[in-house]
Amino acid sequence: MLEIACKVDTGIKPKNDDRAAVNSTLVSKDSYAEITEKTCLLVVCDGVGGEAYGNEAAEIVTKIFSSLSGVALTVDIIKEHIAKANEAVIAAQKVDIEHSKMTTTIAGLYINGDDFIAFNVGDSRIYRYRSPYISQISKDHSLKQEMMDLGVTPQPGQESVVTHYIGGTRAVPEIVDGVGRVFENDIYVLCSDGVWGVLSDEDFENILSKECKAEELCKAIIDLALQKGSKDNLSAIIARRT
Repeated sequence: MLEIACKVDTGIKPKNDDRAAVNSTLVSKDSYAEITEKTCLLVVCDGVGGEAYGNEAAEIVTKIFSSLSGVALTVDIIKEHIAKANEAVIAAQKVDIEHSKMTTTIAGLYINGDDFIAFNVGDSRIYRYRSPYISQISKDHSLKQEMMDLGVTPQPGQESVVTHYIGGTRAVPEIVDGVGRVFENDIYVLCSDGVWGVLSDEDFENILSKECKAEELCKAIIDLALQKGSKDNLSAIIARRT
């Protein structure tokens, strides 16, 4: 069984550019939870640039992926739908000049029994908590990460520069095909940078080690991110294998 919880919070911002999807359910605010069998598709999108209709870009992409609920996914199908989502956002950019810069990140996780496929474009993240440690599965598409890959020390502010996104020419996803790598009691976390940007690995580990329902863990993550001064919208999805 998979225990799933999702929470989207506007935070201190006046408008919410984050969107999430749990299977076929779209989440743009508040919380959602469900218990399902061994298959699920989870997606978090963070629209880039509030004034540039990032919320609409995020909504377009979550709707496209929520339509795949119940489909037996493969890496190729996911790549096809990333391309489809990218085309849809680029088409929406052409509506008028105000929409021309709308883009979004995506972080997604498909779990089917003991297997998972993780995918991302941008800097929304996917983690796995396998007691007592958390590890990042996704790889950020950010200037900071690119500098680190080159062995160059990143400069302050580079962590916020997203280099790949849906709605541009570099919408090529990072994909991890985790065949046989879903274990009992594993907890997967998807979140936008409004969450991971202020929380440490230790923060995640302290919360996820608690014997609580997934819904309570998800709320605790968002609450702690707000307490630690997140200045962005916040989205988190938790999926626990039981």
